[in-house]
Amino acid sequence: MQILGSILILYSWVVVAILVLFLFLIGRFYEIKFGQRSRYQLLLLPLALFLVAAVWDAFFVNSRTGNPLLDFVGEPWPELLLLFGGATLIGLCYGLYKTMMGGKG
Repeated sequence: MQILGSILILYSWVVVAILVLFLFLIGRFYEIKFGQRSRYQLLLLPLALFLVAAVWDAFFVNSRTGNPLLDFVGEPWPELLLLFGGATLIGLCYGLYKTMMGGKG
């Protein structure tokens, strides 16, 4: 049961990683097509933070607690990685949006 829980956690974060990868490709396309710097390479940072937090949550936290319902409770380091990854992603998406809409990002 614990392995199934870990697989489901990783699966959901892989879906999130694919969505972030699409944002990376959109930023890359925009920079190549229109010649404006979009800083799309920085989108790899939240992608890495999310994947490290997901692996940490799925294998280390879940194996230590033994309860799949406690995956996001009680372990501060994966939560901090998710917080920094999310805040970075929000900032980078806003910057990409401003760049693509003609504002200064």
